[in-house]
This record gives sequence, C-alpha cells and structure tokens, in this order.
Amino acid sequence: MKNTTLVILFVLVTLSFAAPSIHGIPGLYRVNSAMPLGFNRMSFALGLSYWTAANEYRNFIYHSHFQPGTYLFPEVTNIEHTGQGRFSITYGVWDYIDLAMNAAYSSTFFERGLYEERSTGHWEEIYGFEGFNLLLHGGYNPIESLKDVVWFGGDIRLGLSSADTAFIRNVDDPDGIWHSGQLISTIRRPFTTTGNNSFGMDLLITGDFSRWIPMAPVKAHLNFGYAKYTQDYHLTDFRVVPEAVGWSYSDSTVVDIEVADGIFNFGIGFEVATPHVDLFMEYTNQNLTDRDNASVSYFTPGLRFKNTSGTFMDIAFDLSTSKFDPAYYDLGHGLYQTDSVVTNAQRAERAPLPIGGVFDWGVSLALGFSSDMVTDEGQADMATLSGTVTDSLTGAAVFATITFPGVPIPNVTSDYISGFYAHIIPAGEVPVTVVAPGYRNASATVVLGRNEDVILDFALLPNLGSVTGSLRDGEGRPIAGATVTIGSTSPVTVTTNEAGVFTADVEAGTWPITVQADGYISDNRSVSLFANETVNVSFDLRDALREGAVLSFDNIYFASGSATLKPESYGILDSVAILLRNNPTSRIQISGHTDSDGSEASNQTLSERRAQSVYQYLVSTGIGGNRLTTAGYGESIPVVPNNSAANKAKNRRIEFLVLSI
Repeated sequence: MKNTTLVILFVLVTLSFAAPSIHGIPGLYRVNSAMPLGFNRMSFALGLSYWTAANEYRNFIYHSHFQPGTYLFPEVTNIEHTGQGRFSITYGVWDYIDLAMNAAYSSTFFERGLYEERSTGHWEEIYGFEGFNLLLHGGYNPIESLKDVVWFGGDIRLGLSSADTAFIRNVDDPDGIWHSGQLISTIRRPFTTTGNNSFGMDLLITGDFSRWIPMAPVKAHLNFGYAKYTQDYHLTDFRVVPEAVGWSYSDSTVVDIEVADGIFNFGIGFEVATPHVDLFMEYTNQNLTDRDNASVSYFTPGLRFKNTSGTFMDIAFDLSTSKFDPAYYDLGHGLYQTDSVVTNAQRAERAPLPIGGVFDWGVSLALGFSSDMVTDEGQADMATLSGTVTDSLTGAAVFATITFPGVPIPNVTSDYISGFYAHIIPAGEVPVTVVAPGYRNASATVVLGRNEDVILDFALLPNLGSVTGSLRDGEGRPIAGATVTIGSTSPVTVTTNEAGVFTADVEAGTWPITVQADGYISDNRSVSLFANETVNVSFDLRDALREGAVLSFDNIYFASGSATLKPESYGILDSVAILLRNNPTSRIQISGHTDSDGSEASNQTLSERRAQSVYQYLVSTGIGGNRLTTAGYGESIPVVPNNSAANKAKNRRIEFLVLSI
C-alpha cells in the first residue's frame, strides 16, 4: 500500500500541466516557466486584481477654498484603491514555441483624508485601457542526460497602449493636493496608459526537482530579463499660489517630453504540485536602471485549483518589499512651485514609473482553461508502470532512460540516487527498453490492464569484456600473488594465482594495466577491449635491483676490436636505462670484460673504453652521470675458460654491479 501511494504521488507530480501567468504564457503569477505549452494546445484566462496603498503626507499645509485661513495637518493620508481586469490567450504553434496576447483595463479610486470643514472623505476616480502585449515564448531541454529535468527558454514581448492622458486629470474642486485641470501624477497603476510602448526579453530556466529527489513534487523557475519602456507626456503645468480665499494660478508652462526607462527584471518561483491544488511562491523585482533607488518588488504566495476538465482558478497575494514615494514621482510639479525653470531631465527623473508603483498589498483572482490539463476518454485507458533500475553486480542505483520503441510514448528517466522511475502509459501490450551508459540494454514486454499498477524492475549487466594474462620472471617462472590493476577512476584489482595467471571482467574501453610484485620492477601498458571480448596480455618482470647484485649481458655488441656500440645493443641498454629510472636512487658500476685474444694490455684498454661507451649511452638517455662509474677488467675475470669460440663470446661481456639502492 505504501509503495502504491508513493507511485501515485510520483506520477502525479511528473505530469507537466501548463497554466498561464498574468502574461498569458505558462508560469506562476508574474514568474514565467521555460516549459512551452505544446503544439496545438491553448489556454486562456480572465483575471481580476485589487491593490491598495496609503500615500502619507506629513506637515501638510492646506489653504481652504471654502473660507479664509491656512491649516497645517501633521499627517494626511490618501488611500489608493486600484483594480485591474485582464484577459490572456495562448496557442502552441510548435512543440517548443507559443504565441500569446494579453490586454488589461485599470481603474483607480482615491479615498482622500478628512478635513475640518468636511464631514466625510473625498473620492476621486481614474480609469482607462492599460494596453495590450504580444508575446513569443519558447523552451527546450537540450541536455540529453537531464531530459525533462532542466528546461531553458525565453520570451520576447511587445507592448502597446493608449496615448490619451486626459482621464488622469483632476476634474473636481481644488483641495490643496491636486487642482482643477492638473495631472494627478502620484497615482501608481494607470500611468501604464500614457502612450507607453515597451519591448522586453527574458531568459527562463525551469527545473523539475522530482526528477532528482524522488517524491519531491517541486518545480523551480528562474527569470532574468531586460525591458525598454517609453512614456509620452503632453500637458500644462501650473504654479499654484494660495489667496485669501481659494487658489490662483500665477504661471504655467507646457510640458512635452518623452521619458525612456530601461528595466532589469528578476524573478524566482517555486511550485509544489498535489492532485488538485498547486501551491506556489515567488519573488519578483523590477529595477529601473536609469533612476536612483527606483524599483518595484513583490513577494507573492498563491494557490492554483485545477481539475481534469482543464479549468483552473488562481488566487495570489501580493506583499510589497520595496517603497514608493508619492511626492517624488510628480513630473516635477513640486519643483515648479519653487523654481522658475524645471528642465525636461528633472521632470523625467520624477516621472511616474512605467510599470506602476508598488502597492502595500494586493490580491488577485484568475479563472481559465488550459487544454494541457484536459483528461479525455483516450486517457482513461491508462496504466501506471514503475520500478527501479539497478546494477546487477552491485545492486547500486543506475541513472537510465526508459524507452518504448515503436510506441508513441515519451521517454522517462530513473532517479540517479534511488533508481526509481514511474510513468503513466496506455494500457495494453507495451515494449520497454532501458538504456544506460556503461551497461547492456535491457528489454521486456509488459501487458498492462486499464488503471492497473505494474512494477517492472531492471537489473542491468555492466557492458563488460574480459582481460586475462600471465606474469613471468626473467627465467620464465610464474609469479604468484602479483597485483594487477586495470583502469584508473574505478579500477578493478585482481591477483595472480600459483600459475601466475589472472582474469578480470572490466567495462569495455581502453584502460591502463599496472602489475606489481614483491622483488620485481613494476610494469604497465594499455589494453583496448569490446563488450563480450576477451583480450590476453602477458608480462615478463625483471627482478628489482638489490645492492651487490650483478647484471651481466653478453649480448651488448661492439665493432670488432673497437669500443663503438652496434645498433643491436641499443634495446638492451634502453632496458637498463628504464631499470635505473624505476630505481631513481640506485648507483651502479659499469664494468667491461674481454676474452684472452690479443695482449693483456690491449684487452685492458679495450675493456675500459667499452665500459665508457656504455656510460656515455646511458647518460644520453637521461641517466645522471653521478649515478654511474666505470671499470675495465680486460681478460682477468673470465666466467668460463677461454678454450672455445663459444666460451670466448661469454667472456666478452658488460656487467652492471649495483653499488647502492
């Protein structure tokens, strides 16, 4: 029962349902997903949002227009209520590409503070079409080993909106904050309609943690982007002067400017899937790169209710994490009250944010449909296939790809920690093949009934070949108990038996082989083998150097009566050089010996010269001269009597005496 529950949970969270963000493309709330909707699929959503914020004015001077007098209010608060309605629609034009469109309409109400001569607060309403956006969205998972685990994508968007600002002017009586005919510039949301045009691009990354951590139904989304916004302002600014009763306008100036802002977008979000409700949480920040300390950021938790008919409902809660100064974004109106000239650059710096200022908090509701969530009748005849993939020799988990050859069923991967996999596939007879690097493919055919849960485990055989061989000493005798190491990162180590023979099963490939035995010089070489192939490799080990040992060679040849080495001697001397390099602290004496032909004096000289020739050759191979000495013994130390040509050949020799190790 426990295993069945885990399988069901795993399968549920690995199904990729794509509901839209407020931008219309797959995602959470503001954070977008790198996973596309899919070819010929569509989604649409209708959303409503409400945000509110308190604009506080301290030490506010109010000059009454009802009766003479000036009043100082330590604190005046205007409550701003903003609502937004939006609609989005998305269509998958390809497996990896979506097209989307969204449009929005905003309305703002100001709940003005109470004054002494009024019995109630005052309300101001501003409303208008915010604009619409066209988006191109795409995503792909290019890393084969992380198939359906990590997605990389992006979006490109173009935004267009109205150029009419008349509806955001104060049409009511003056109150000391705004005046008749003047632009209300401290509002937060509707300034996205002031002839605002935008172009933006985002990089999107999505990771499915359930692929790495079994039973962890978590997806993560990371967004980076840049957008460019322009705002056009055409208005007349007034310099306002209090009089005995009311206000007068002493001066005015025409403002005709275009404000351009670059904005860096960052967003990160997490979602946890359950059968009927997805929980998500995100953080977004939009930072205006051309202004000082201007950014809009929200922490947004939310819920997404879903069902198999394809409909869903989102509820999200905005909590601001940045500040908004309503007196600062006033298009330079405050400066104009004290300075005769206000430059366009000063007004642009104080222009309202093109993305709207941050609110204290907000709540959003969205209703929609996504064809990706629909479970049709064909999907009812489904079954669950699950199991583990392990190494047949060690029992360790194997990261593998489970495929269904000849059947249009997407591949699925096993978890690299537990080896577990699970997949919902059509009921019936289904071929299954498991593929993993370094292992032989495994295949099976499984028959699944409708709504049946079938467990199918795979124990993969490593993709092995065999290496066999033998070790002998210089006399051809077998070397038992020698250590043979094959490979480097995960080496296989075996020992030779009494006959000096070893056998090992290793993964197919090209590997180094090192052999070591007490009293012998180590040796190594490489070997290449294929799966199911046996390769034979044998070693002849030389005895390790011992102090006082004498190595004698009668096959080091010289020209007759000369100390000039013949080329056929080079191989033996190269072996001696290797021996010395394998024993880097050893010192040896090179001694020359002759037969009895010729005079004793000439034989003595010839033996010394031949020892010196060997010395020069070894030094030329890189052996330090301080490790070598030479001696000539002429015919004085024969190893056999000089009574035959064969014996004389044995006496004409070079010997190496090990002085120290």
